[in-house]
Amino acid sequence: MSQPETVQPKTVRPEPNQEPDIVKWVGLGFVIGLVVAVITLEMYGYIKHPSEVDKATIAEFKLLSLQTEADVRVSEKSSGKEAFCANDYLLIRPSNGNAVAGILVDTKNRPVSCRYGFAKTDAEEDYLKRQTQP
Repeated sequence: MSQPETVQPKTVRPEPNQEPDIVKWVGLGFVIGLVVAVITLEMYGYIKHPSEVDKATIAEFKLLSLQTEADVRVSEKSSGKEAFCANDYLLIRPSNGNAVAGILVDTKNRPVSCRYGFAKTDAEEDYLKRQTQP
């Protein structure tokens, strides 16, 4: 029997005057990696695209409970905003004199209603309004 011949892999040698362009391949690898990363982030929902509803949102607020056992800390610094009641809804505007105002809504875009003073009922609100008017 004859012995099998061992196959030697052919090595590709660049021509003496032609060197591989490392910068080109590194740049191409970077661009391909960037495209793959953006596509992956888009597929998993990490890239948020603004919608028409987002353009109407000026600021977001949170409500802190006053009856918790936890230590609730509030900054002494002013927020630069002030709230007022108009047509039974709570509106917020900047306190710097700009005429821009927005209506305060909850997470389901329902407006937050307001009452005069600390009135709990409509009758109590009417009574408080009559007391302060001359």
